[in-house]
Amino acid sequence: MSKRDDILSTALRLFNEHGYQAVGVDTIRDEANVSKMTLYNHFKNKDKLVEEVLKLRHQQFKDSLEASLDSITGANEKLREVFNWHTRWFFSPDFFGCMFIRATGEYHNAEGMVLISKEHKQWVARLLEDIFYEIVVDDPASVARFFQTTLDGMIINASIFNSFERINEVWQILCRYVGLPYEPLQPPR
Repeated sequence: MSKRDDILSTALRLFNEHGYQAVGVDTIRDEANVSKMTLYNHFKNKDKLVEEVLKLRHQQFKDSLEASLDSITGANEKLREVFNWHTRWFFSPDFFGCMFIRATGEYHNAEGMVLISKEHKQWVARLLEDIFYEIVVDDPASVARFFQTTLDGMIINASIFNSFERINEVWQILCRYVGLPYEPLQPPR
């Protein structure tokens, strides 16, 4: 792994666990075992580092979710897998909430970070829209945005309540909303 990759993976882990404002570049430098000069040679400032971390997080998120969907054939099953994937994430040891929601909360005036966060959320909505086109619902784009916004709420809810029952209850209501047969989500292991 290159020094740049070391810095990015360290920053991603620390920002995910502690937030962006709470983690200074000195901590990242020390944990990545690089000099301050090396860090600033790769990233002009902390804002640029946060932007690159968000891009990396988006790619990891996208790759993982797409890999999870690769073996699924039916549209109803794909939709359910999107929610199963999120449920597995909610109960994983590296779940500390959404890095994009946190970034826009901590840096709401930083155009670069807000844009990257918007692009991530729009990607999720487009993925869902493609699924809703296959399911054949009225106005798939609006339904997809509704489901994406609901997923954001579920992320926050999972952070607060850590309850599979709440997540599955929302899933049941969403199924009813679009007229899909309800099949419970897979409980976390």
